[in-house]
Amino acid sequence: MARTDRPWLAAALAAGLALSVVGCGSGKYPVRGTVTLENGTTLTKGLVIFERFDGGPPLTARGNIQADGRYELSTERPGDGAPVGRYKVVINPLDTSDVPDEQKVLPFDGKYLNLATSGLEYEVKAEANEHPIKLAAPSRRPRN
Repeated sequence: MARTDRPWLAAALAAGLALSVVGCGSGKYPVRGTVTLENGTTLTKGLVIFERFDGGPPLTARGNIQADGRYELSTERPGDGAPVGRYKVVINPLDTSDVPDEQKVLPFDGKYLNLATSGLEYEVKAEANEHPIKLAAPSRRPRN
């Protein structure tokens, strides 16, 4: 039986492999960054939560803040990234105490706990994304 060479098949397989390596095959792209406070120090624990509001159906991607302040988003599997779109972002301090969020002593402004007030918005593009996050200091509440 004669063998038929199919160079187009090899090229198609190579292209498919290349696309899956960069994330296109899964529809998700790497999103990483460092969370710092306005004084330049890194936040050493917490959770970064991205909520998509534009560019597709609602979706949540999350990443734990490491001791060096770095985070990497995941949606379905650790480190799998996030789909393209625009996202609002909140920071969860991962404080499991019984104190209500509004009363916790945070190293950053409490506005970052809520999507409606955080003011953090980022776009995930069809490429590797680096999104550093800088947080303002806690707001000073007037004493009664």
